[in-house]
Amino acid sequence: MSEELKGNQFEGKETYVKDVFNEIAEYYDKMNGIMSMGMVKKWHRFMFKKAGDITGKKVCDVGCGTGEISFMAAERVGPEGEVIGVDITPGMLAMAEKKMETMDLPKKVDFRVGDALDMEFDDNTFDLVTSGYMLRNVTNIQQAVNEMYRVLKPGCKVIVAELSKPKNKILRFGYNIYVFHIVPRFGRRFDKGKKIDGKQPAYDWLTSSLEGFPHGDDMVAIFKKAGFSDARFYSKSMGAVNIYVGTKPQ
Repeated sequence: MSEELKGNQFEGKETYVKDVFNEIAEYYDKMNGIMSMGMVKKWHRFMFKKAGDITGKKVCDVGCGTGEISFMAAERVGPEGEVIGVDITPGMLAMAEKKMETMDLPKKVDFRVGDALDMEFDDNTFDLVTSGYMLRNVTNIQQAVNEMYRVLKPGCKVIVAELSKPKNKILRFGYNIYVFHIVPRFGRRFDKGKKIDGKQPAYDWLTSSLEGFPHGDDMVAIFKKAGFSDARFYSKSMGAVNIYVGTKPQ
C-alpha cells in the first residue's frame, strides 16, 4: 500500500473517493458481481428480510451508488411508499438513473447528490435507513452512523451491509489472497492500473480500504454510541460480509 493511503483514513480522502467512484461508475456493478462471487444480491435480500414489511414506508438509502439496494427498497415499499437514494458521487447516480429507465418499478427512486456526513433531511424522517459498502469510504464513520440515527424515526431500523474479515485463520488466509491479490488483478481489466489523483488505482483502493476499517463488535460499538442500543450484526459468506441492524429507541 502506498504511503499516501496507509490506513483507512488519510488527507484528501473525500475528494479521492469521489473521483474513484466517478471513474468506475460504468463498470461498478459488473465488478461487484465478480468481487462478491455473485453473492451480493443474496446479501441484499437478507437485509430486507431483516427490515420486515415496509409497504408504504419511507426509505433512505445512504451511499446508494448505482441504486441496487434502492431498487430493492422501491419494489417493496410499493406505489404508496417513497425511496430516496443519496450519494456524493454524480457518476454513480447517473448510472442509477440510467438503470432505472429500463425498470418497471412501482414508483421511481428519488436519487440525490448528498453527503452522508451532513444529510439535508429533518430529524425523524424515515421508516428505514439502508446502506451498502459505504462506511469504508467516508472520512468519519461515527458521524455517518450518527446521521443515519438522526434521520430515522423512533422505533425504526437501520440496516447496513459492509465488508468484513473472517475470524477463522484458515478462511482469513484464503480471503486475504482473494481480496488483496485476485480482486485487484480482475480490477485491472477495468481500471487499467490508472492512478486516481496520483494515488492508487480504483480497485487497489477498494481492497486496501479494508485496512484499519472496524468490523464486527468494533462496528457494533459505533452503532451503539450513535444511540442504537440493540445494535448487532449477522455474518454472511463465512465472515466476508456483515449485516448490521439496529433500532432507534422509541
